[in-house]
Amino acid sequence: MMTNLANTNINETDDNIQVEEGTLGKLVMARLKPNQDMTESVEALCRQHGMQTAIVRGAIGSLIDAHLQYSTPTGLRRMEINGPGVEILNVFGEIGFSDGKSNPNPLQGVVADTDGKIFAGRFVRGANLSFITIEITLQEWIPAKVREAVPA
Repeated sequence: MMTNLANTNINETDDNIQVEEGTLGKLVMARLKPNQDMTESVEALCRQHGMQTAIVRGAIGSLIDAHLQYSTPTGLRRMEINGPGVEILNVFGEIGFSDGKSNPNPLQGVVADTDGKIFAGRFVRGANLSFITIEITLQEWIPAKVREAVPA
């Protein structure tokens, strides 16, 4: 698992890359009920099961509408994919509370609208409510140590 890549400038050398070693812990499989926000629900599941850091292994289901965010050279942009019934094709991300606060939009993924068009981006917190249900699998990550990456 790699860390601190979000703050790494692409033009910098590999000297700034850190590698985190650890082990996998608990596996949590859950069903989100209608009208639950996906990001907030995943964070609540992590807290409920005592996981400081968890990896999203996968998710299936549908959203009422999808609200995604993506980065452009001029800054962040948002898009709304109208439903109801936006299908979740893939969800991934890492939920972490080790620094006392969480990433504002830790989940990323791919969705399809009712016409089958595909969209990808970060799920906006509080804006992605489950339509019928969402089945999600989380795996606890237990870090052992962080070390500098060996230059290639």
